[in-house]
Amino acid sequence: MKHCLLSFFILLLGLQAAFAQLSFSFTPDTVEVSDYFDPNDSEYELVGYATVKNESSQAVNVKWTRILTGVPDEWEVQVCDLNLCYNQVVYSNIAPDIGANFTLTLAPGAQTNMDVHVKPRGIAGSGEVRIDISTEENPDEVFVSGTYYINALLTSSAREASGARLAVFPNPTTEYFELRGAEGVDQVVLYNIIGRQVRSFRAEPGKRYYIGDLPNGMYLASLASRKKGVLKTFRLSKRSIQP
Repeated sequence: MKHCLLSFFILLLGLQAAFAQLSFSFTPDTVEVSDYFDPNDSEYELVGYATVKNESSQAVNVKWTRILTGVPDEWEVQVCDLNLCYNQVVYSNIAPDIGANFTLTLAPGAQTNMDVHVKPRGIAGSGEVRIDISTEENPDEVFVSGTYYINALLTSSAREASGARLAVFPNPTTEYFELRGAEGVDQVVLYNIIGRQVRSFRAEPGKRYYIGDLPNGMYLASLASRKKGVLKTFRLSKRSIQP
């Protein structure tokens, strides 16, 4: 009997130690996104980029949860991780009440993007999006959090309107993407997430850029001008959006 109790306590201590060793980093843990937008552009979006890394020595099934504070009701807020870009109604990758069961497994030292996409839908305002990181096995314990401060401002001049319209869409995409507000853009260069160039396009008005033959994942799309160099760089997600 004593031997059984001793074995039980050793097992219990081992489990506690395993949970205690779980560790994550959220980089950056504070993201500020502020931009002007044209209220007539219903597809314009602001994006906050961050990365969550498993700093533990064991594989972990990550659960993220989105919390909105002060966000206008009209705004559409999506979260994109390593697996998918989710519909705005998906507030967590593991949420039985809405049928969300999208396992996100990170090996030791592995990381996932944790990006927040906000479409103001013509409504100016500001708000806070917080992402809490826990695990499927221990969903109530928050290990780390990241906060995204979003500020969407209405344009007040032609210059601001031009800058606000510069965008890559649709994003996420499955086969093609286009440019919005691309006056002065001469070249579009696509890089994979480790910085290797995978595609280069000459920018032309109304052109659709085909990437259907590239693997699913996250890419960096740099919009460049011969005179001014790189004007802006966007993360472009090639994947499907879950309903």
